[in-house]
Amino acid sequence: MRLYFIVVFMFLVSCTHAQTYEGNIGKYPILLELEINQEYNDVFAYYFYKSQLKNISFTGSYDDSTLILDEILSEKQEKELFTLSINKDSLNGIWKYNGRSHQVKLSKTLKNSNDFKLKRIEFIRDSITNYHKKELVWFTEKHSKIYFFRLGNGFTKRQRDVFNPILDSIHVEHAITSLDCSWADIGVEIELVSEEYVSYKEFSSIYCGGAHPNHTIAGLNFDLKRLKQLDSIQEIYPNLVISELVKNKYKNEEGYQNECEHFAEENKDAWKYANWFLTKKGIMVVPSYVHAMTHCREEFLVPYDVLKKASQ
Repeated sequence: MRLYFIVVFMFLVSCTHAQTYEGNIGKYPILLELEINQEYNDVFAYYFYKSQLKNISFTGSYDDSTLILDEILSEKQEKELFTLSINKDSLNGIWKYNGRSHQVKLSKTLKNSNDFKLKRIEFIRDSITNYHKKELVWFTEKHSKIYFFRLGNGFTKRQRDVFNPILDSIHVEHAITSLDCSWADIGVEIELVSEEYVSYKEFSSIYCGGAHPNHTIAGLNFDLKRLKQLDSIQEIYPNLVISELVKNKYKNEEGYQNECEHFAEENKDAWKYANWFLTKKGIMVVPSYVHAMTHCREEFLVPYDVLKKASQ
């Protein structure tokens, strides 16, 4: 199982000291990750309550004995504040927020915060949707509240054995992203469930720091007969150049020759790395643009009759 995690902070190894601490804010158990850039006297940190797993991020400063941490990436009117004394193997001091304060007692630990979260990811069965006698079973992850599906009754045992572990992995990935980042809105629309395919569209808006959130439209497509996840349209239509079909269909339509210049030569890579998914009416293609051109990630439908004619 491959898991992909969004890294909130990246530091130069040569000048950064990272350490995990475990302990309490008042009576509440937490894990805190602290990274100190000794060259620039910068401090970055996050902590999460063990019962919730959601990161709360900080930046700050330090001297030989005192560490000040101010909350960042938050829309709260008042921010959390740590004032801590640095000892050899511990951090002790005060946490303040919204007129409240608690004693903080933390000790160095070898525990890994990502491993800690992964062991506590929990899927709660939610609901079932039916598609032509095939069931999709929906689950909610307990801590992140991320909602996702698995294959249920109506699919063969072999199909469930192949694809449900993939869906498990994706659900875990989304849950960790939501827990690690300031916020993550991740939604799913089921586009096609048939005897041959299961295909869905995933749209997300994720903010983990920086100037702007990241907005993405992606598609995943499962071939039920060949028991594989499809990576490219050519696995279904090997002799077609989908970008040419999109161009032929849309180049003269009003609204598509705008500032995005979808079909200009300099934007050919947007189609080379395009996302796609199967629908009841055809293949939906979404060109992949850099973050600054997120608004250009439009959906282009190529109907099956066009695909059939082009492949003859």
